[in-house]
Amino acid sequence: MNLLKTTFLFCLITSVGYSQSKILFARKQGNDRGWSILSIDPNGSTEKVVIPYSSGMGEYNPNISPDGKTILFNTYRYGGWKLALYNLVTASTKKISYSSNYYTNGVFSPKGDMIVYEKNVGRNTHIFIADKNGKDETILTNNMGKENRIPVWSADGRHIIFYSDKNGINDIYSIALKNKKVTNLTNNISGNDFAPSVSPDGKYIAFFSDRNGYLDLYKMDITGTNQINLTSTLQSTYNSYNYYKDRNMYWRFKSSWSPDSSAIVFTNITTDNFDLFVTKIDGNDIKQITNSSNSEYTPVWATVH
Repeated sequence: MNLLKTTFLFCLITSVGYSQSKILFARKQGNDRGWSILSIDPNGSTEKVVIPYSSGMGEYNPNISPDGKTILFNTYRYGGWKLALYNLVTASTKKISYSSNYYTNGVFSPKGDMIVYEKNVGRNTHIFIADKNGKDETILTNNMGKENRIPVWSADGRHIIFYSDKNGINDIYSIALKNKKVTNLTNNISGNDFAPSVSPDGKYIAFFSDRNGYLDLYKMDITGTNQINLTSTLQSTYNSYNYYKDRNMYWRFKSSWSPDSSAIVFTNITTDNFDLFVTKIDGNDIKQITNSSNSEYTPVWATVH
């Protein structure tokens, strides 16, 4: 690691100011058929397995509770994709999906008392909210498109941000929990926008887009204005991308904000492997923090206790 890279990453960690800040992600280990959930420091060091591979396609899509003690994640151990809670104190796992449907992409609310997730309904995928144990669920997207995916909470817990094909192309939408008002935030007619993440300070949304023919990470204001490409310097033949042509890969790409909203971790592909990268929120100082023989997916940046 060169001096410039080391200096940037040290400054990034100290500016965040969280000694227990970790990035959780999914990766296959050894000869495992499916993924384990691992943690890594924001500088790419101190990697360890947090939730080991169990069965089937394994474990992925981690999300951490606001108190840093519980991981909400996808697992195949119950037959098909389901949501489960992993207690970091007791190392115990609890299933919180109660039907045969597939449940994916679960996220804790800012207060930790509720979760949002996607679930297949017939051939469609819709967004639901429920209490933190997966009970008393309510559908939010019955008037949207057939594909409604990767939901996240606004910082104040009043809106759910997600993407939908409601208008025949994928856009980032916001739905108000109080009155169910839906707002199209990206209104992109030249490509597909997907996989949003919201900054902890509530000011910005990061999302992926194929509008230029590549898999790029964008940032915009929470209102959808000032859409900026953060990763044009990563464009290559490896990450040329079209959502509908490469739709079986959409789930691999996620981003997540540092606790102080100063940086973003995200998935991208610049060789024949998927790796994790960290960037400042203006797109400067992009650094690759993983470089293993296997691919890394679905990162989340969190404070772990």
